[in-house]
Amino acid sequence: MNYMRVSLVEEGEPSSMYPLVLVLGFVLMSGCVRGPTAVLDPASRDPGQDHWAIAAYYSRQSAESRQQAEVLTGSLVAYERLFGPESEWVTGTRRLVLFYEDAAREQDRLAELHLELGGSQSPHQLTQSRGH
Repeated sequence: MNYMRVSLVEEGEPSSMYPLVLVLGFVLMSGCVRGPTAVLDPASRDPGQDHWAIAAYYSRQSAESRQQAEVLTGSLVAYERLFGPESEWVTGTRRLVLFYEDAAREQDRLAELHLELGGSQSPHQLTQSRGH
């Protein structure tokens, strides 16, 4: 016996896969065609920006800078014992500690600035006005 498989499409029958492909295509396209998301500009003083979110960003950055300064301060003690207090390792690490401490102060200042800029609206109001 010679059995030959012939698809329904070859026989002229409509494929039952067409609706599935159409639905899948629609779902994929709707996922890709979303409106623009709000981009936070930390340097902006525009009242339309979410200054509470920008302040939170700077607060997190400040905490990370302080943590880095603490880690380096711990390394500094070890470097002084290993290489002496006047070694380049110690001098360089001290400079890095100062850099991270200065960065943390600047990030705190920027966080305060954005809290003041966002002071007229609560974080909840800003989120509602953006449609979230």
